[in-house]
Amino acid sequence: MSKVNINVNNKSFTIACDDGQEPRVQQLGKYVDERFRELNQAGAAPNESYTLVLTALVIADDMFEAKDQAEKARMQAAASTPRGPSPAEIEAKIRNELSAAYDNHIAGLNAEISRLRQASQSQGSNVADLTKARAEAEAAMKAKEAEIAAAVDAMTEKLENVVKKLKRA
Repeated sequence: MSKVNINVNNKSFTIACDDGQEPRVQQLGKYVDERFRELNQAGAAPNESYTLVLTALVIADDMFEAKDQAEKARMQAAASTPRGPSPAEIEAKIRNELSAAYDNHIAGLNAEISRLRQASQSQGSNVADLTKARAEAEAAMKAKEAEIAAAVDAMTEKLENVVKKLKRA
């Protein structure tokens, strides 16, 4: 704890403050003294006590006015800042993208099945070949479905993280 001497109306006052705050306390003391002198020279008060109270009121008014201006500036800044998409809009977009990706994978798998069927038929429609082609198509389809499921899980996790971040904001 430190002590600082300030002067108000040619009177010295010792003020206790945290270490390192001495320059700030001296700056504030000078400001109070300046405001006191302005009011005293204007003859705004009949005595020193009344002038000190009036000085405190004027400084409080300055503070409230500064707070009001800061709040107005904050509100203007908030109003002028473009708002991003809502969590629901982001979720819908991701769901649409996942759905489109899934549909594309399914269409590719169906095309592969058709190709394998045609290949099987062009080779004489042998039952063994057809069984083999069907097994290959099913294996390819299962592999693609696992790939799609992993992609959906990853995108769902990302979506949940984005929604959590947006809720915190």
